[in-house]
Amino acid sequence: MTPAEKVRVNVAMNPPILLVDYSRELTLNGTAVVRVEAPSSTKSQAPIDLVTLINISHSMSWPAASSPTDETPSTSRLDLLKNAMKFVMRQLDDDDRLAVVAFNDQVVKDHTTGILEMSGGGRMAMERKVDGLVAKGDDGTAFKPSLEYAVKLLDDRADKKRVGFIVLISDGVDKQVKWSDESIAPTDPVRAVLRKYPVHTLGLCHAHDPKALHYIAKISYGTYSSIADYGEIMEALAVCLAGFKTAVAVDACVDIRSSSLQITRIDAGGHTLRGPSGGVLIGTLYAGEVKDLVVHFSYRTGSWPRGYYTTLNGITAGVTYKDVPGGTGRPSTSITDTCSASLPVHAADSQTPPANPCPPHPVALQQMVRSKVADLLTGVLKEFQVLKEEAGGAVHGKGGDDPVLQAVAASSLQRKWEEFKKSDESWKEAPRNFLDLGGVDRDVDSMVGVLKQGSGVGCVYSWLSSSQMQRATAATGLPAAGRFRTPAMAAMVREAHRQMAEEASAQDAGTSVVVGKRAVELLDGINKRFELWCKLDHDLPSSGQEEGDLAAGGMRGDINRARQHHIYLAADHAIKQWRSFLESMEKTHGRGTDK
Repeated sequence: MTPAEKVRVNVAMNPPILLVDYSRELTLNGTAVVRVEAPSSTKSQAPIDLVTLINISHSMSWPAASSPTDETPSTSRLDLLKNAMKFVMRQLDDDDRLAVVAFNDQVVKDHTTGILEMSGGGRMAMERKVDGLVAKGDDGTAFKPSLEYAVKLLDDRADKKRVGFIVLISDGVDKQVKWSDESIAPTDPVRAVLRKYPVHTLGLCHAHDPKALHYIAKISYGTYSSIADYGEIMEALAVCLAGFKTAVAVDACVDIRSSSLQITRIDAGGHTLRGPSGGVLIGTLYAGEVKDLVVHFSYRTGSWPRGYYTTLNGITAGVTYKDVPGGTGRPSTSITDTCSASLPVHAADSQTPPANPCPPHPVALQQMVRSKVADLLTGVLKEFQVLKEEAGGAVHGKGGDDPVLQAVAASSLQRKWEEFKKSDESWKEAPRNFLDLGGVDRDVDSMVGVLKQGSGVGCVYSWLSSSQMQRATAATGLPAAGRFRTPAMAAMVREAHRQMAEEASAQDAGTSVVVGKRAVELLDGINKRFELWCKLDHDLPSSGQEEGDLAAGGMRGDINRARQHHIYLAADHAIKQWRSFLESMEKTHGRGTDK
């Protein structure tokens, strides 16, 4: 990388000059922001190895749309996922590689592939494999076997010059492992397995287990997205894939130190603190990403004479990382960038020191508020989990959360949020620092709304995942879905929307053909009945014959009356059939047709 393309680290502290009372010995507290910033673009995209874990348990064969009919059956969940996977394959370059691991309560080897290059016949072979996916087995789902299989695939690569990523997509609940810190011991080997490669999880529909998928993503430094609207599957995959393909650094680690200040705490969100030395493991960075870490510190005053001016060393930060090799076969190069910020101090001749001699930097204040909101949401989710376990788990044993429990969680979140805004000093201080936190307020209000609608707690877990990792996720019903999106993510989401629009247009054209064909069938049925009556009328003796004129005339009148009644009934039946057909089309395609 050239200097302009390096990952940078910066330190910001507030205020530029600290005014303290020379006559008092005090312990003062302050905050600083350490920002790690990846270059906004990359000249060449490094090839990747992507392993996708796809749940093919029986529930994936269920209709994705509600109220399907026999005449117009809805597309299944698996069919929509297949379509989204084809979008992924079209976005991969020839030197990228892809593997598909199908699973239910175990890895389904017949529908699983190795890691295939997208060049040559690899892309077509993978498309055929995805097309052949079939939901099978009972509703049993287990994540651990497929995760271990995916990690082994990446570990056993002879060529490891590509960065490896894992995406897990499921609509089910794991019935073999309880994914939580309470159930998985610190020494459990599964933790080491998950730490090897980022696992990005996508939960489909309301019946999946967001707690488990969020936990897997968090342990592995991945993200969790909640997909209630199946139209968002492609968008969520686009966000993930754009990040993978623009990775500019791996194994990034930030070291934060001070020789004059005592660092008391570092708010690192979902990133891992490495001991008391101030090391924070960031992991993989995508082009255009920014990570803000809040450093809390303290120091003693009263040791400087009146009018004394000095400069404390403040905070020193350094980021060390390896660049992505870019498919050249050369080893990654270790690169370091450092930065420091000093803290000027003036010992004033004042008996009354400022009430808050070191207010937080606006970015630090923003991160502090988000951290407190994350704690509040975590508390609400814990309460919800307790209520859920007391109520016997999923509603009716079919997966999904009880709407009544969600309503209780919504009420609790709304009450606690109002209390937070009234009592929290950081929230009150934001306007004085010209900091707009309205986005957080709208996010929480949206979460309350989603819970009241009974759409599941997945949106809350997805918000937590995005906020803690400072990385984009997808969450149905939240206005903050675009937060943390890099330019590459935004571009690929636009491409996904473009392709979805084209498919919808083609579907509308196909729908028009179906509608027209049905109309012709109904009209043809009426016409055939009319032709039969005409033939019968033609076969009767003409009125010019001498014998049976009266009988023939009477029969012709009866036939005419019967014909009129029969044609009327056929037309009435056709109209009812037509209306029923239009209603079924509207339910399936989400909109009506011209009647």
